[in-house]
Amino acid sequence: MRESKLFSSIGPCVLAVLLFFVFSGFADARVQYRTVEAKGMGGSLQRAVERALVSGISQINGAVISSRAKSSLSQASNVQGGTKTVQSAKSFRETISKRTKGIVKSYEILDQQKDKKTGIYRVLLSVTVPFFKMSSQLKRLKMAVVPLRIRKGLRKTRLVLDFEDIFRRGLENYLTQSRRFAMLDRSFIAEQDKETAFIKGGGMRLEELARLGNRVGTDYIVTGVVERAYSYVKKTKMRTTGQVIKTPKVGARVTYRILDVASTQVKLAGTEKLQREAGSLGNIADRIAKVIGQKIVNAIFPISVLNVDGELLTLGQGGDTVRSGGVYNLVRLGKRMTDPHTGESLGRTETRVGSVKVIDTQSKMSTGKILKLMISRRSLLRDDFIIRPRKAASQAKKRARKMRDFEKEMDKEFDKD
Repeated sequence: MRESKLFSSIGPCVLAVLLFFVFSGFADARVQYRTVEAKGMGGSLQRAVERALVSGISQINGAVISSRAKSSLSQASNVQGGTKTVQSAKSFRETISKRTKGIVKSYEILDQQKDKKTGIYRVLLSVTVPFFKMSSQLKRLKMAVVPLRIRKGLRKTRLVLDFEDIFRRGLENYLTQSRRFAMLDRSFIAEQDKETAFIKGGGMRLEELARLGNRVGTDYIVTGVVERAYSYVKKTKMRTTGQVIKTPKVGARVTYRILDVASTQVKLAGTEKLQREAGSLGNIADRIAKVIGQKIVNAIFPISVLNVDGELLTLGQGGDTVRSGGVYNLVRLGKRMTDPHTGESLGRTETRVGSVKVIDTQSKMSTGKILKLMISRRSLLRDDFIIRPRKAASQAKKRARKMRDFEKEMDKEFDKD
C-alpha cells in the first residue's frame, strides 16, 4: 500500500525523468568496448601506429569507420616548412585521441621493431574500440516491405496512392507484430541518412560514432502490384417507381510476392481481393494487409503449440497477429516429405485434429482453449502441433447464405402482411 501511494505521489515530470534515465541507460548499454590486437608497419613509428589503429578499428567496426579514422589520422603529422616533424609520444597520443574523435578509446604498444636495412617500423598494438552492439532481433530472417507498383492502365489518383500507402504500412506493422522477422525500414531512408549525417557532423558524444556503419541488408523483400482500388456509389433507377437506389462499392485487388534478394527467386506469391458495400478504402487496405500478413507468417512460421496444460494450450505467437476470441484449427504435424524429383523438402504432413479458441494474448505468446479434440489427450503430449486460421467460406457459399437470409426476411414481411 505504501509503495502504491509512493508511486501515485510521483509527479509526471519526475516520472518522465525516471523513464529518460531508464531508456538512456539501455541505449548506453548497447555501446560497448572491445580490445583486439593489430599490426602495422610504416616508414616511421607514428605511421606504423596509425596503420595498426586503422586495422584494429576495421576488425571491430568495419570499413566505414576505419576509412573515416584513416582520413583523420592522415592529418595527424605536422608539416613545418615543407618537412614533417616527429611528435613526442605524449603529443602523438593526444593527437591520435583528437583526430580519431572517440573511434579509438585507448591503445598500447605491445611490441615495436625497426628493420636496420630498410628502416621500416613494425608494431603490435592492443587497441580498445567502442562498438555498437547489434540487436538480437537481427538474428531473425531479415525482411523489408517496399512500395508496391501501380498496374499499367490504373490511374495514379490520390485514392489509389493512399490505398497503397495504408496497405504497405499495415502489412509492415503486421509482420513486425508477429515477432518472426527482423523488419527493416525502406520508407524513411532520407530521414535515416539525415540522422547519420548529424552524427558524423560532430557535437555528439564520442561513443556515438560507434553507431555508424551498422546498417544491414535484407534477406527478403515483400512487394507487389495494386491491380485495382476503387470507391464509388452505384446508382440504380427502378423502372416502376423511378426511385434511385444508391449502393456504395468499395474494393481492391492486390498481388504480392516475396523475393529472395540474393537469388531473385520468388519464394511466395499470391493474390488477395476484397469488396464491400460499406466502409472506406482505408479499411479495405487494412483488412487485405492483415490477410496477406497472416498468409506470409503462417507459410513461413506457423503458430506452434509450446505447452499443454489440461484444456489450455500455450501458443508461440502473440501481439496483434493473434486475435483474442478467434477460433483456429488444431493441426498435428506428421512425417517429413520430400519431392521425389528434386529432393527438396516439402515440409511435414498436416492433419486437422480439432479446434482452439484464443482466450488471452500477450506480446510474444498467447493462450488457447481446446474446443474440439478428435484424438486422445495423450497424443497432445507426444506429437508436434500447430494452429492455423480457419479458411473463410467461399464467395459462392456467402452469396447463397445471404440469399437465404434475404428470403427468410421477405417471408417474415409477407406473413405480417
